[in-house]
Amino acid sequence: MPWGRTRTALVLRRTARALLDLVYPQECIACGAGLPRPPASFLCDDCRDRLPLIGPWQCARCGDETGPFAEGASACRSCAERPALPFRGAVAACRFEGPAREMVHRLKYSGDTRAVGWMAREMALRLSRAAWAAEVEWIVPVPLHWSRHLSRRFNQSQLLADALGESSGKPCLPRLLRRTRRTPAQVTLDFAARERNVAGAFAARHPDRLKEKTILLVDDVMTTCATARECARVLRAAGAKRVYVAVFAR
Repeated sequence: MPWGRTRTALVLRRTARALLDLVYPQECIACGAGLPRPPASFLCDDCRDRLPLIGPWQCARCGDETGPFAEGASACRSCAERPALPFRGAVAACRFEGPAREMVHRLKYSGDTRAVGWMAREMALRLSRAAWAAEVEWIVPVPLHWSRHLSRRFNQSQLLADALGESSGKPCLPRLLRRTRRTPAQVTLDFAARERNVAGAFAARHPDRLKEKTILLVDDVMTTCATARECARVLRAAGAKRVYVAVFAR
């Protein structure tokens, strides 16, 4: 099944959107500006125009945006500045700035899930263009530590992974990867500190099930690639054949 929407998923999203409109009835998810009643979108026109969508020139390896004439192994500055990546390819929908950053923050820290369906559709669009997407067998979200999951009441990466699973027909298996310890938020740390922060913070469950499987690892944001790299390393060490990554923001 292609990376797109299904009738059942569409009905569920419309129902969820109607319920969420009762909770967040007139507020732009990014800037807080008033919206029409009933709101036609979760974004005001200005924020929608300013969405930092990543265009067609995207590094196939790490998902970062490149220029139209970027070619060769050294064309992506992000890949050139980082150690070898244990995942084979990545896609991202937006740059992590402006309205996209606010959208992620509202989801993670305020529980505003209105944009999840749209975020997943933009990720699915990028996946539909990836040469490797047909190889994916299972979808695995980056896990939260149980204590953070309890306080937040949901894992934003799993919401995105579930939506991608619904649209593609590929199984989403959130319990194949677990976070072994609660780590400080990555946002305040530099590159080296982020690497140390997540080192050894993940473990694979049921390695026998992972053997020779091609996994799509899903997260909301990837900046230095530290978390994705550690998760992919653990999945590969447990027997996964290949790991690819899909994130909303890069």
